[in-house]
Amino acid sequence: MSINKFIKASIQEEDQEPSAPSPQAESFSDFDRAYHSMLCAGCSCLCDDISYYMKEGHVTRTLNLCEVGWKRLCAVSAEDRVPPPSPSLLSDTVNQAARLLQAHPPVLVLGADNADEAAIRTSFELAGTFRGISLPWAYPGIRRFYERAKRFGWATGLLDEVRDRAESVIFWRADPLVTHHRHLSRYSLFARGRLTERGNLDRNLAAVASHETVIEPLCQQFFQLSTDQDSALIEALAHPGGGGGLDHRDLPALARALQGSSYVALFVDPEKVTYEALDAMFRWSAKLNTEGRKRMVILPLWDAGPNIEGFCRVSLEKNATPWGGPFAKASAGTQPEDTSWEDLAGTVGSVILISSGVDASPGNVLPKGLSEKPRVVIDPFKRTPALKDQVVIPTALPGLESDGIFFRADGLPFDVHGIEVWRNHGYPTVRDVLADLMSEGR
Repeated sequence: MSINKFIKASIQEEDQEPSAPSPQAESFSDFDRAYHSMLCAGCSCLCDDISYYMKEGHVTRTLNLCEVGWKRLCAVSAEDRVPPPSPSLLSDTVNQAARLLQAHPPVLVLGADNADEAAIRTSFELAGTFRGISLPWAYPGIRRFYERAKRFGWATGLLDEVRDRAESVIFWRADPLVTHHRHLSRYSLFARGRLTERGNLDRNLAAVASHETVIEPLCQQFFQLSTDQDSALIEALAHPGGGGGLDHRDLPALARALQGSSYVALFVDPEKVTYEALDAMFRWSAKLNTEGRKRMVILPLWDAGPNIEGFCRVSLEKNATPWGGPFAKASAGTQPEDTSWEDLAGTVGSVILISSGVDASPGNVLPKGLSEKPRVVIDPFKRTPALKDQVVIPTALPGLESDGIFFRADGLPFDVHGIEVWRNHGYPTVRDVLADLMSEGR
């Protein structure tokens, strides 16, 4: 497929979800109700231009919803969804869950980054009640990234600024077409900005990955390198006159593009790069920003919950760290980057697992040490297989069946409203379930 055909196909996929009826199949007058300018909490892009068209209580057509958001929407009315619990059944289930947690302290609350800000705050209070901790799925990467940001200097910016000004964009071991489907069209490549009026024609796009990726056909330069070559590539780009000892056919072209750019945006998945590479990135950014000739921002592109930035901000407020507070036993005598899931598994007595409802990515699978622990699963709509020492509590889906504050990938807060006709379906919110568990645990 040619690049032009690939771009055209990508844009068309964003405008209409895979299973939606064609525009000719129904006219807009055939719908009972329509909701416009809605926010989608499918990922941390928080797209705010979504339209839902409803007929007989079901969404039969949408506009601007990508595949991630479409899957969440389909799962709301999935046939295998657990029915909303009655008040008495919910109370009994919460009591059972509280007894399980009380019998196996300390508790790890995992995945609050899938919920709204109120639920995230409650997750920290609940963790304290059960002598535990609340962490996001991307905990190791968050810790790695923010430690480097603190050590070498902050280098962030708004996505709107990237859209308006970025002349060179690099995705470093991150592929937005896999994790954030509309990132390219809204912010980083195709979007027309104040100083990039022609969108992708005003930008140079490059990517670094260990293997072929979905984004590759869109890139002017693509570096298929092992992770141990990242530092050499950064050194070569930071010192184009010589350095790094790396020879690659696309290196001269990217070096020229960076030299001619006044604004460079680097999106990185911190869980897929080494400590040394992150160090090199932040040193490179600090050098450019200090000299004043160029602006270079480094933004993490987490493969994590849609409110990962909200989690980081609440954690920073409560624990003075963006990644949650460490267990005393797990952190004793270790450096921050040395704490792993295995270390935590040796300290945790039980787990509260807050699910996003959609199929978990490979990185969101519980490590063996944690998967064997007693757990309480708070799942919006996916029926979880029955396991020994496990309690499942179905909840409303944040952003579709309940309201809440979510933070975009660059830290901007948005008030995400659910679809009005679904707010009274009878499912408790994630925040209410966590609060009830905390009340029973006292």
